[in-house]
Amino acid sequence: MLRVDHITKDWQEAGSFPAQINLYGFWDEHCFLTKSGDLGTALKIGGIDYESLDHAGRDYAVKRLEAALRSLDDKCRLYQVLFKRNRPAIPHTQYENPLVRAAVEQRSAFLESKADRLYSIDIFWVVMIDGSYQKTGLLHALSQLPKQPRSSLRDLRSLFSGNKERTLIYEQIDRDRLRLQQKVNSLSGQLNDLTIVELPGAEETLRIMHRLVNFRPSKFQRARLHGACHLDWQLCDSELEAHRGYLRMDDDYLQC
Repeated sequence: MLRVDHITKDWQEAGSFPAQINLYGFWDEHCFLTKSGDLGTALKIGGIDYESLDHAGRDYAVKRLEAALRSLDDKCRLYQVLFKRNRPAIPHTQYENPLVRAAVEQRSAFLESKADRLYSIDIFWVVMIDGSYQKTGLLHALSQLPKQPRSSLRDLRSLFSGNKERTLIYEQIDRDRLRLQQKVNSLSGQLNDLTIVELPGAEETLRIMHRLVNFRPSKFQRARLHGACHLDWQLCDSELEAHRGYLRMDDDYLQC
């Protein structure tokens, strides 16, 4: 006999799409907070035209990148996100000079004819820092008492007071934000003269995250930030179906 609970078991255990996204909200204009208490910031990287560099130039760029990455300690994580899209839009400007306008239109038409073989690449870095307030607890405070008696006593007092505990968590998150800001400034400062490093705001960061779970350009291009909290719900703008061997998001098929 076929039971209904066996049929609906996978559906009930799957949960909602937003529950799979570990994002909570923006702490400030550039820093976002995850549900697990970590902080992160996105950076837009221009990339390096390696084809125009000789061996010495490429070796110099690699060593500069290695030196910049050494500024990140074991509490930091760096993720690279690369978006590659076919048939990119080729921008061009209208000129009053008829000769220049004809040359630009001819060049634009030539590129449009080869649009199937052209693509655009967008590179983003996401710098994450482990949240320190997650470790706040009775056992952790007692274990740190011989090493850091002042902060440990403050943690112990806050555990028995709701208002002080909230204040302590706020201070710890803000302290982690300052650490993250220092790491990002150090990383971008060492690479600014090597490549373009941009620090997007909250609205642009939301669009970057939106592209990870929404593949249609019409969706992530229209993405708008509706409040600083509940980013997991704001990002889920597509229908995700789980099948055996593949995933389906709207009309796109993803191989597992």
